[in-house]
Amino acid sequence: MQVKEAQVLYDIRGKKTHVVLPIKKYEEILELLEDALDSKAMDEVENEKTIPLPEMKKQLRKKI
Repeated sequence: MQVKEAQVLYDIRGKKTHVVLPIKKYEEILELLEDALDSKAMDEVENEKTIPLPEMKKQLRKKI
């Protein structure tokens, strides 16, 4: 993904230190990142055993 509106800031040694983005572009990138993290989390639990809701409620009541 290339962002034409981005500005790169450098320190006195010429090292890249910051990026300035329009807020709309930042929000788009943030949403893509959140979607990727959600997808990763779903993949990690895809094959886990499920527990019926009534059983889960029973287990939670025992912990209180």
